[in-house]
Amino acid sequence: MPDAGSTDPDGLGAVARPLRDPLVTDDDRTDRARGALLGTFVGDALGMPYEGRGPHAIPAVLEMVDARLGPGTYTDDTQMMIALAESLLRCDVVDPEDVAGAFRTHYEPARGYGAGTTRVLELWQQGESVDYAARRVFGGQGSLGNGAAMRVAPVAIRFAGDNGLLATQAGRSARVTHAHPVGIDGAVVQAAAVAAALAGEDPLAAAIGAARTRELREAMLKVHDCASLTGPATSSAEGSVPLAIAAARSAATFEEAVTQAVRAGGDTDTTGAMAGAIAGARFGASAIPSRWIDVLEDGDHGRSHVASLAEQLHARAGGGWGTTPRHGCR
Repeated sequence: MPDAGSTDPDGLGAVARPLRDPLVTDDDRTDRARGALLGTFVGDALGMPYEGRGPHAIPAVLEMVDARLGPGTYTDDTQMMIALAESLLRCDVVDPEDVAGAFRTHYEPARGYGAGTTRVLELWQQGESVDYAARRVFGGQGSLGNGAAMRVAPVAIRFAGDNGLLATQAGRSARVTHAHPVGIDGAVVQAAAVAAALAGEDPLAAAIGAARTRELREAMLKVHDCASLTGPATSSAEGSVPLAIAAARSAATFEEAVTQAVRAGGDTDTTGAMAGAIAGARFGASAIPSRWIDVLEDGDHGRSHVASLAEQLHARAGGGWGTTPRHGCR
């Protein structure tokens, strides 16, 4: 976060490059970037059929089963992630107006949008400004939900390597629809976890270090100290983001991470998406079971497009370690 008197309020100054981990090759980094976005998609699609169920009503082994739009289809979680990734590639920074336009362009109500985001979209349609609409929902407090966290993986890929710039840009991406400090912080800590996983570092430690609200920090310290995960996950950032991060951090495989997150119950598609993003960044796309990947929808905005977006963001980031972003959307 820039200082109060900073002449660079967006945090877009020169980016210092940290030392690369010599054990992680460029090919590994590309695979991890693909894993972060495809992992979001996979976790979302696997969790969607069980949304709202308790842990005991979810099978021990997850498969792509028929759901809202068919097996392997995504919800608003992945749809908004795709929109954010496309905007980042156009603008190279989080441009709120462009992000909002991308969300409007991609909007399909059948994907299952939450009430808060739907209301923000309606306010934009009515002519409300992007700066103000998110502050009008939930009694003027803004949303403290996990909607900004679920879609933030593209920001982590683009700005991994500079924690300050990453936090600034993740926060900007959140404020487009989420004005509550907890909703914003959920996106910041999820982005920190994905970026740490991309670098082979501890995602939970990075998330705890990035937290700025008491609610997120205490919730993450709690899952850090507990031997097992507890659910069901709620749709609030504090009730789902820490659980997803802990599942991805404690698992030995991508499958185990997403299975743990979904089987916690509750907001299963979003918890699965967030855990999938971190586990995908940690283990790489090559570690995602082919029986899951092969079933994912693959139309104009399907799995091939998602993989391509990840590769382009990774290349834009200079191999995953952050390059100074340019200004202006194409």
